[in-house]
Amino acid sequence: MFRKTLFWLHLSTGVTAGLFIFVMAATGVLLSFERQIVELADREIRSVSIPQDAHPVPLNNLLAAVRHAGIGEPTAIVICNLAQAAMQFSIGRGQTVYVDPYSGAVLGVSSIRAHEFFSTIERLHRSLGAPLGSKTIGHWLIAISNLLFGALIVLGVALWLPRKWTSKSVRASIAFRSGLRGKARDWNWHNVLGIWCALPLLVIVLTGVVMSFDWANALLFRLAGSKPVAAGRGRDQRHPYDREPAMKHEPNYDQLLAVARTLKLNWRTITLNVPRDAKTTVSTVIDTGTGRQPQTRTPYLLDRYTGAILKTTTFADGSLGQKLRAFVRFGHTGEYYGWIGQAIAALASLAACVLVYTGLSLVARRIAAKLKRNRRDVASNLENYAEQPVNLS
Repeated sequence: MFRKTLFWLHLSTGVTAGLFIFVMAATGVLLSFERQIVELADREIRSVSIPQDAHPVPLNNLLAAVRHAGIGEPTAIVICNLAQAAMQFSIGRGQTVYVDPYSGAVLGVSSIRAHEFFSTIERLHRSLGAPLGSKTIGHWLIAISNLLFGALIVLGVALWLPRKWTSKSVRASIAFRSGLRGKARDWNWHNVLGIWCALPLLVIVLTGVVMSFDWANALLFRLAGSKPVAAGRGRDQRHPYDREPAMKHEPNYDQLLAVARTLKLNWRTITLNVPRDAKTTVSTVIDTGTGRQPQTRTPYLLDRYTGAILKTTTFADGSLGQKLRAFVRFGHTGEYYGWIGQAIAALASLAACVLVYTGLSLVARRIAAKLKRNRRDVASNLENYAEQPVNLS
């Protein structure tokens, strides 16, 4: 009776949230390698040829060239530790201008089509196409469906457990079987994909829940024994944005870069923010990893004139709750573990699409079989009624 109750909970939850889960999973597959696809689209302007008498143009001159191009006000300068890499200037959020560090020529802007495509996919993934940041009906449908997906995974694992633990029963639930069709095939695929992808899907779901609900974010900190911190707190200080920044008394960015280079000798990227006014300190982020691993990113606050370190906060300095929350964003996409993690996240999301298809297919087959039995029973009753003798007395 308990197992039957779990089955009907699993079925009803899947039918309720199945369509929305499919949308999240399908868009999740496309978003898994967004960074690499965008970099591929920008490949022609991301690198430069190194002249024989290579002398980099001062960063302040490159910054002036970007402003003169009229593309927008830069908010940050990103320097890669590769001699052939173009200098990157962030414009607001999501737009990057590439500049030749040796000639000062503006090479171009990051692919608008690629960014628009992934922006559309992200809106579908997070809010069914509604604008991001707004708590619309689409946002809540996705958030609640993601929460229900977590319940589906747990219920599915419980239902997967064999009644009798034998090698035959376990093998039938963890290995694909050839030659199956119809209901038997759907059942086999649903069981095999469900058990093999349960763990990565649960990670994706739980990290999504933390990002979707304030109560889940606070719960993460409380479970870690830490004081809750609102998601995104401090983002404006790290990446200040003002359309009319003060250009007087601008910092000497080459001097600040020289200081930053000495702080982490194995650095891969250094990000210098462009202060919004003449009194703001310069925040610098030195990354020794892939750019998606919070434990390899170290932020510094530098004096804008001398480059002296005013403040630094390492990953190890944060509380357990802050460390777990830092994992959530890139653990959700698998980027925390590099391309291997991204591949696992993409395959798990693809498996979720198949799980929705096979689950709804099994429900449709169950309903069709029930209707067929009902029609057969009605026809049988009518035949029996017709065969009964009629008493005319």
